[in-house]
Amino acid sequence: MAIKINDITPEGLTLEMEQLLDLFDTGTKSTAFKAILNIKPMKGGIFHISGWVKSGPLLECSRCLERFIFNIDTELNIDLAPMSSLGNDGEHELVGGELDMEFYEGDEFDPLDLIKEQLLISIPMVPLHSPDCKGLCSVCGTNLNNTKCSHQGNAPGDFGAFSALKDLLKK
Repeated sequence: MAIKINDITPEGLTLEMEQLLDLFDTGTKSTAFKAILNIKPMKGGIFHISGWVKSGPLLECSRCLERFIFNIDTELNIDLAPMSSLGNDGEHELVGGELDMEFYEGDEFDPLDLIKEQLLISIPMVPLHSPDCKGLCSVCGTNLNNTKCSHQGNAPGDFGAFSALKDLLKK
């Protein structure tokens, strides 16, 4: 869904979007989102985009591998500038205000790209379904949130496969 630059009036444009998105590039549009974007033109072909995005992508817990819905409710506040504002020489070092900008080429841009980027940066690097997730047993793989296993991998002072190394430096 590309927005033509010429279709944005001097008063701006408001987009209300609700659809599915292929958030993790799996080839399947499986992440639903809702968004309201306000696009206001500024000087020099720059557009200020503000609004919010809500979504609930399905993630995998980093400790126990269970799948869970992670609720995202985030605000957008982006300046979108034409790529030509960077100059025509092959390389350009971004400075100060340019680091907080997005850039577009041609006479249109896709707001789905901005929404996808905002959702991806809202997902934690180590997603957990719960802060007190116990994870999996390092020996048998049992989900310790559901069942206790007979292995003592969680006992104080036991370092699992590395237990043999704890006395190595004492010799």
